[in-house]
Amino acid sequence: MNDKIDAAILKLKADASDVAFTGFVTNAHVEPPLMLAGEIWSHVNAEPSGKFADGHRIETSDIVQIHALGDSLWVTTRSGSIYGILSFTPLGWTYLSDFYQADYKLNPRNQTTTSFYMPSPTAGNARLAKRRPERTKTESVRLTGKALKRELLGPKPDPKYMSQMNAFVHETVEVLKRNGVKITSHE
Repeated sequence: MNDKIDAAILKLKADASDVAFTGFVTNAHVEPPLMLAGEIWSHVNAEPSGKFADGHRIETSDIVQIHALGDSLWVTTRSGSIYGILSFTPLGWTYLSDFYQADYKLNPRNQTTTSFYMPSPTAGNARLAKRRPERTKTESVRLTGKALKRELLGPKPDPKYMSQMNAFVHETVEVLKRNGVKITSHE
């Protein structure tokens, strides 16, 4: 771990001295529907095999509560884990900031620790974001020289227009010849 992360963990522990953190997350952002994702540090269940190792990516269970005290922020998940947030991805903080501001406007109170609950989504309720439908993979086709043949796209040639243009070209060539222009054929 580097010194910046150690210092941020110490500050968060000092702000929330009575909280037993499960781990600390950097580059945090919220993924639909309500899970916290980022890189985990100092996870209490880190294993020698590498599970929950420092710097590994983590996706938590759904966030059920957000806590803020001073500049410190931590979340409680559905599984009961408590994760301190050390840093956000660019624009990753906006989701939590919107919840915080909405809660403050609805329940203005002067508390030392701001805490608010997030309702757990049920199957019938609309969610904040929908998961994108998975794309089906198309079968790859081996390209041959025939498959790479280029064709002119666009409207089909009009035979009447082509005959009019052909007549115009012959008439223009005849006028040029009469005026002394030497015409060379490239056929």
